[in-house]
Amino acid sequence: MRTPFTRRQTALWTAVLLLLLAGAMRAYGVGRQALRGDEAFSVRFSAQALGDIVAAMGTAEPNPPLYWFLLHGWMQLVGTSELTLRWPSVLAGVVAVAATYRLGTALAGRPTGALAALLAAVNPFLIWYAQDARVYSLLAALVTAATWLTWTAARRPATRRWLAAGGLWWLALFGHYFAVLPAAMVAASTLAGLRLPRRAQAATLLMFLGVGAAYLPWAVYVGPLLAGHHKAWIAPLDPLTVLWRSLAAAAAGTPGTGATPGLLQAGAAALGLMAAGAVLWTRRYRRLTRAWLLAVAFGPALLLWLISLVRPVYTEQYVFGSVPALLVLAAWGARRLGETWPRERWLSTTGMGALLLVGLLAASNAAFNPAFAKSPDWRGLNRYLADTARPGEVVVMNLPEPAFYYYYTASMPAVTSPPRPLEDESAVLETEAQIAALRAGYEHVRFIHQPASGYDPLGLVGQRLDECCEMTGQAFVFGWLVRTFDTPAGSLAAREPYGVEFENGLALTGYRVLDNTPHAGDTLHLTLYWTAHAPVAEAYTVFVHLLTPDGFEVGNADSQPDEGRRPTNQWAVGESVIDPHRMALEAELPAGEYGLEVGLYALETGERLGSSVGEALRLPVWVEVRGKR
Repeated sequence: MRTPFTRRQTALWTAVLLLLLAGAMRAYGVGRQALRGDEAFSVRFSAQALGDIVAAMGTAEPNPPLYWFLLHGWMQLVGTSELTLRWPSVLAGVVAVAATYRLGTALAGRPTGALAALLAAVNPFLIWYAQDARVYSLLAALVTAATWLTWTAARRPATRRWLAAGGLWWLALFGHYFAVLPAAMVAASTLAGLRLPRRAQAATLLMFLGVGAAYLPWAVYVGPLLAGHHKAWIAPLDPLTVLWRSLAAAAAGTPGTGATPGLLQAGAAALGLMAAGAVLWTRRYRRLTRAWLLAVAFGPALLLWLISLVRPVYTEQYVFGSVPALLVLAAWGARRLGETWPRERWLSTTGMGALLLVGLLAASNAAFNPAFAKSPDWRGLNRYLADTARPGEVVVMNLPEPAFYYYYTASMPAVTSPPRPLEDESAVLETEAQIAALRAGYEHVRFIHQPASGYDPLGLVGQRLDECCEMTGQAFVFGWLVRTFDTPAGSLAAREPYGVEFENGLALTGYRVLDNTPHAGDTLHLTLYWTAHAPVAEAYTVFVHLLTPDGFEVGNADSQPDEGRRPTNQWAVGESVIDPHRMALEAELPAGEYGLEVGLYALETGERLGSSVGEALRLPVWVEVRGKR
């Protein structure tokens, strides 16, 4: 017969092994992936002086100070590498698993606590945020520990327990404002508990009133900001969708954290089945436990949906603190199913096995599948920019992406354009003035193209760069579209001088071929440079022909100058006009040398302008076409 001491030993070693598993799952590869934008924002925001952090939370930042203060001090001690920045979340994630074990044990016994902790240890949603430099892992630890302590204090009243529980709830509210949701549900379920003594209910009420009073000054400070704050990307949802998404997230995470549609569906179904087991087959004397778990597991999502009737606020991370309680409910439900239907124990075993398998598969996707990478490869983009930097060049980022600036070390200056969201005409004018200054101040522009809804939804910056500068190339670099432009100063500096006078006061002053060794099927980029010695009455068309050595035409690119933006009858006398032409080469064009022929003609009549060397000018350059790629 096993002695009580042996049972305690077994429980202890079970808890230790579960925590080691949780720590290993959260620590593995924690610094491998690049920071995502929100994490980089955490670095930038927390690096401020504490007074500036507090001031910002009253005017612009809709999150409370606990995590920012902790990260501020942590960065002062250990630096800002990916590993060190995420390590507090790793530790908080392990604490959340320990709190899950204690909550499950307190509510439904050690087997339930151990099973819930196992689910939490491999839960992909908990793991993902335990490897994220944000507050959510800390939030889960605080809410779960506060819930456990409140239950313990209500069942075995003691002043120290009430003080500890109240302190944790107070800290949780300084971690995230939506910690008020599980706090409200715990308070409601405790005060409504049929089997709790009146003294415990009164102590619970007193505790939460104390927490509220201690938090009130801060609530008054941030209240005006929070009352007007909204996130445009959050859409209103119906209650069934809220329930489904909450179950799916608690079981498998979200599409951004490693879960495929199939894993989300399987995880939600398995978790829902296990939760139903706790709801439907609860013994009468366990109804208080059921009420508590249901309130903490599903109550915050329900409250978010109710708030969303006024202003949409539901998103999965806002109910992150409820995930451990949901896992406790599932573990308890699995045990109840097995005890109620002994011959059908395979049902609960299958459900728990499905939850574990779903969790492991989703966590594996997040850790190893590049399609589920936490963020783009900012390191690779930075290396590319550093390796290809040129004098007189500026990098323009089309989004205020904190992660880009966290990794950026290239020698070129970098700016964000638009400087602020394009929400009104003044923002558009400010952006156009910024681009004009960049055009005047630099020779080259490296543009990282990322039009974003709510910031530059129509891609205005790219349009204005196309209009004011000459695009000399574009490429996808680690998933980003990077376009290269020469400003007028940069383009003119690359001009090959070649002067030819045409009729009616027009003159060619030079040319440039960006790459005179293209492959068949590529685009040949030729830039012509013009000027006018006198006003020009007609809008002439420029022709560009690609010729074989014996003069046979095999390609052309006719257009008015600068792709129609600079007609000749609008030129100012003496100005330099930059006229790019892009010619698509035939994919089957034979390899060999080809010449370039240019000139001007009147579109209506087809009559060509004469020049000092004839109507068609052969440029002194050969294009060496190589075979198809």
